[in-house]
Amino acid sequence: MHSPSNEKFLSSYALRWNPSAKGFELVNFSGLTIPASDLGAMHGAVLVERVRTFGKKILGIQPHKTRLKLGLAALGLEGRSFLQQLDHAMEELIAKSASLLQEETDASLCIVVTPGDFFHGKELHAFAHWLPIPWEKLAKWYQSGTTLVRVQYASGAGECWPSNIKTRSRLNYYLADQDAGKRFEGGLGLLCTSRGMIADTSLANLLFVDRHGNIVSPRREDIVAGTSLDRVEKMLKEDGKSILFRDVLFEELYDAAEVLLVGNTGCIWHASSFQRRSIADTNPGPLCLRLQKQWCQAIGFDWKSQAIRKASPSS
Repeated sequence: MHSPSNEKFLSSYALRWNPSAKGFELVNFSGLTIPASDLGAMHGAVLVERVRTFGKKILGIQPHKTRLKLGLAALGLEGRSFLQQLDHAMEELIAKSASLLQEETDASLCIVVTPGDFFHGKELHAFAHWLPIPWEKLAKWYQSGTTLVRVQYASGAGECWPSNIKTRSRLNYYLADQDAGKRFEGGLGLLCTSRGMIADTSLANLLFVDRHGNIVSPRREDIVAGTSLDRVEKMLKEDGKSILFRDVLFEELYDAAEVLLVGNTGCIWHASSFQRRSIADTNPGPLCLRLQKQWCQAIGFDWKSQAIRKASPSS
């Protein structure tokens, strides 16, 4: 059963790359289809970038384009024209989606690329479409935090494919969150490397403050190269701080002063527990609060208050 909000998205505008015309065209969401013979559908060879609007604007698209360029090269696709036209196409989509964004306040935009069709050969196929932002989930993250759950699924980033591209071959993340949800309501699966070290989650990269006050991340080569993580690293450098990238044992989270999650939709929030054990006092710590404030000030938009307000029954 579709909610009124879902119906808005199902009837919204989208972008489709026309490989013959070498340009984008505006279509209805229902017009986005992938044939069974699409190489992305057959092999899971799908690139994805997920950006979101802030105040009905898409900000900081360049890091996503850079990562997408690396992904296109990995798939053997020539995407210069596609990338050059992407900014203008998104501006056109936002203008055409003014009614949707006015009602929803903001939304996520998924950019999806596949390497063509089995019968017709390798060729860049792509589309972009809107998805709703989960306001209630975000508000809960910001106020109460997330429960992290150790799972036995490996991330694959850096081992099965380059860590600096983002792919939609995400069965491992899907199974991880399914497993985590069965054991802890609302739990988020924390995946591992093949060596048993902490990797990342389906929604975000992980940072934590260790017992010595270091801000620590799993090794770069073991995690998806997150655009939000890059932003946080730059903000920390502005404060004279740095991230220590190293192997991280799961057991280290038990003694962490703070555990932070950094991802595109939620930006930055805290983990309040790991399995059945609380992390610190379960409240967002000083580093989390400082980075949230710094991020909001940098873009001139308070996304944290927005989510809490949107999730309120009176909103």
